[in-house]
Amino acid sequence: MCVLISASTFAQSPKKKAVTVKKGSAKPIVGQEHIVSKNTDHIGTWRLISQKVTNENGQMFMGDSTMVFQRKILTPTTFVIIIEKKIPDYDNKKLATSVAGGHYTLVDGKYEELTEYAAFKGFETMKVNYKLTIEDGKLHTVGTLNGSTIYDELYVRED
Repeated sequence: MCVLISASTFAQSPKKKAVTVKKGSAKPIVGQEHIVSKNTDHIGTWRLISQKVTNENGQMFMGDSTMVFQRKILTPTTFVIIIEKKIPDYDNKKLATSVAGGHYTLVDGKYEELTEYAAFKGFETMKVNYKLTIEDGKLHTVGTLNGSTIYDELYVRED
C-alpha cells in the first residue's frame, strides 16, 4: 500500500496557463522539456490530511493524518513525496519508509508526473494523472495511478 500511496499526490491549478521551461533554467524557451504553471499557489510543502483510494475492483482504503504520514514537496518543475511510518523498534519515532520524485507537467489544470526515482520497484512505468485545485488553503488532488486506481487526497500547507 505504501507503494501506491507514495505514487499519489501532486499539484496543479486549473486557472492559469502554462509556459515551457528548460530543465535547470528559469527562462521560458521553445521546446517541450518541462511545463510549469505560472500560478505558484501549489508550490511548497504539503502534509496529507485525508486520503481515499479506490482500487479497480471497487475496494476502498480510507486514511487520514493519524494513519498516513505523507508529505508532498512541489517546486516549479519537480515533486518529492515522502512517507513516514512509526517504527516500534525505534520508540515509535517516525522514519521515512518510502520516497519518490521527479518532474511534473501542469497544463490547463491537468497534472501529470514523471517519476524518476523511488524507493520501490516499478516506478519507471507509473502513469500518474490528476486534477488539482486549491481551496481555503488546502491542496486537493483527484486522479488515477496507472489508469485504474483512483486517489482522492487533501493536503494542508506545511511551510
